[in-house]
Amino acid sequence: MKTPRLLPVLASALGLAFLTGCAVSAPVAASLPAAPVWDGVPPGETLKAKPGQDPKGIINKNGHRTDVMTPEFVVYPAAKPGAPIVIVCPGGGYGILAEEHEGAEVARRLNAFGSAAVVLRYRVPRRDNERPWIVPAMDARRMIQIVRERAKEWNADPAKVGILGFSAGGNLAARVAYSPAEAGAARPDFAVMVYPAYLFVKDKPDSVLRDGPEGVVPSPGTKPVPAFFAHSADDGYPAEGSMALAKVLKSMGGSAEVHVWAKGGHGWGASERCEAAKKWTDLLGAWMKERGLLLP
Repeated sequence: MKTPRLLPVLASALGLAFLTGCAVSAPVAASLPAAPVWDGVPPGETLKAKPGQDPKGIINKNGHRTDVMTPEFVVYPAAKPGAPIVIVCPGGGYGILAEEHEGAEVARRLNAFGSAAVVLRYRVPRRDNERPWIVPAMDARRMIQIVRERAKEWNADPAKVGILGFSAGGNLAARVAYSPAEAGAARPDFAVMVYPAYLFVKDKPDSVLRDGPEGVVPSPGTKPVPAFFAHSADDGYPAEGSMALAKVLKSMGGSAEVHVWAKGGHGWGASERCEAAKKWTDLLGAWMKERGLLLP
């Protein structure tokens, strides 16, 4: 396996590790039927389905889901009890959900190395163009609560709940894990962000992280949960954003591991498109083993 090339910007400051991956041995479980995130009308909902329209979403010609007014989740139980469980948030610019290569296939890979997974079909498209994460964050926080309550049903440990997202879903994962929120807001035990978007004020390598109540930087005095990042150096949403957030988390007493490949662009997910797409889940599995999240 080729070692992914790391951008030089923050490598020495973060002490980033390069792992060789982990063996795939656990059987992959079948998914359970989709279930609703909320009982009744979700909070903060402003859209209404048209006559005959399925409020659970419409699959477009590219196989992506949009027009979600009734968010759902699909569980992939672990093969053995005590496993970690990861909430997977597909990307799509807060407009659609790329729920195959950034959802179902990711869950299958997580299952293969022993983790349970939940694919979250959070609400899209944007209800607020300036703050598109508001209702998706409600859905994701409720999902964390559900997972903690029901983890053992799915062979998972309620103290090992992670959130994983791609692009806009990576932004969502960062916000749910780290953004300032009311006391008692549901947060995961670890966070995984794969080419996260909108971390910077502007999508430029020399920009700065979004800070304050609407930002992604944790409140002062907070110890952040462990983070794992995967990105490509040639991504239009700059890898420097992942590295900058990792540096902040480390400065606040947290831990962060960042992997940056020289090539790959954006949106590769769990696929065969590039080396990053093929290898990042091996690296994630090794990281989860090192942190004691995966059982021997």
